[in-house]
Amino acid sequence: MISPHRPADLQHLLGENFMRRRAIAGFSILAGAAALTITLAPAAAADTNDSASRAATVIERATGTANLRSTAVDSPVSGAQVTLPARGDEPITATKGNTTVSLTLPATGAKQQSSTDDTHVFAGNDASVTAAAQATTDGGFRTLFTLNDANASRQQSFTLALPAGATIRQTAEGGLVVFSADGTITGGLETPWAKDADGNAVPTAYTVDGDTVTQTVTPNADTAFPVVADPKWTWGIISGTVYFNKKETAHLAANAAFVGVLFAAAPPPFDAYGILNAANISRVAWNANSDHKCVEVKVPTFLPYEYSGGYCK
Repeated sequence: MISPHRPADLQHLLGENFMRRRAIAGFSILAGAAALTITLAPAAAADTNDSASRAATVIERATGTANLRSTAVDSPVSGAQVTLPARGDEPITATKGNTTVSLTLPATGAKQQSSTDDTHVFAGNDASVTAAAQATTDGGFRTLFTLNDANASRQQSFTLALPAGATIRQTAEGGLVVFSADGTITGGLETPWAKDADGNAVPTAYTVDGDTVTQTVTPNADTAFPVVADPKWTWGIISGTVYFNKKETAHLAANAAFVGVLFAAAPPPFDAYGILNAANISRVAWNANSDHKCVEVKVPTFLPYEYSGGYCK
């Protein structure tokens, strides 16, 4: 027969039961938290991967994939080798011969894991901006950014590192031509573009301040986000207009041979156009210099014209 507990024994027994229940409850909370952590960690990683995958899809819909070069291929293309960064705060570099250029993305952190082989996606400095990098089959590269929503900053800046003595000129279409220290064309950034989610063009332009290139995108009320924009480096001729200032115009006026050297590095048939038009370019530069104006040269026809204002200083 079970004898009833005395009050002291009952109090002691109840105390033990309470402590046991509290220990079990504590263990359950810890176990639940651990399980939640284990559950959330892969979910967070999956969310990041899904976000990067969606970003790569949006970008490749805007750029296409026909001229993308897999980063698994190490051999140079068109004599140029491109290295894409592992982190967003590291530069994209391209080397051709003895010339190396690099462009740093407006991004931070490591490459997001679900980026495709051809499009490397990084988190931008702005929470509403995604940055990306692509190598292209012409030996150049793209440095892209995506404005994910209407809160994204309209201006994104890139640091452009060029060889010593190189200078930049802007074309009439808004692209940037890079000249080496000896005056030959190295390459440049093609005319800027931006597209919204419906494939519509969005107004955009470059400004240059020292080694910083800033691309400004100007969406309107009808713009569908996300918007993708693309500074693209190429080693070839940038179509448009090359502008020379007063000092450079005087130099062109005084030395027709220099004009031939200036365009000799251009790919065929543009090199021949430049050389054939050297005397005419020098003549127009001489007239412009006499008129206290400057010379501009249309590419790819290499026809020269006088102009004033703007870069003519």
